[in-house]
Formats: sequence, C-alpha cells, structure tokens
Amino acid sequence: WQEPVTFEDIAVYLSRAEWDAIAVGQRDLYRSVMLDNYELLTSLGYPGPKPDVLYRMERGEEPWI
Repeated sequence: WQEPVTFEDIAVYLSRAEWDAIAVGQRDLYRSVMLDNYELLTSLGYPGPKPDVLYRMERGEEPWI
C-alpha cells in the first residue's frame, strides 16, 4: 500500500528573503507551477484542503511564508 501524494509532498515554500531574491519571471513561474501542481493533484482525486499559499496567490498576495 502506498500513501497518496499530498500537496505538501510536492510544494516548495519560500521565505521572504528567498522571494525577494528571485526575479519577476521566476516569481511568475513559481506561481504557475504551484497552481498547476494543485490542479493536477485535484484532478487525480486529492481530497485535501486547498493550501493557504494558493489562496494568498489568488488574492494577489505574496506567497512567501
């Protein structure tokens, strides 16, 4: 039996310092990959709650933690 993959298994969280150090294009890529990963997981039946980092990105807030 194998445990299902969770969002936490594939998420990459950045600190504010890390976020501030990356270029705008990298920030856009980060947002895109995080949202795509969540969409892929939900299409495979991921039952978990939507992570707070995704809500923040959807509201236009910075995703660093």
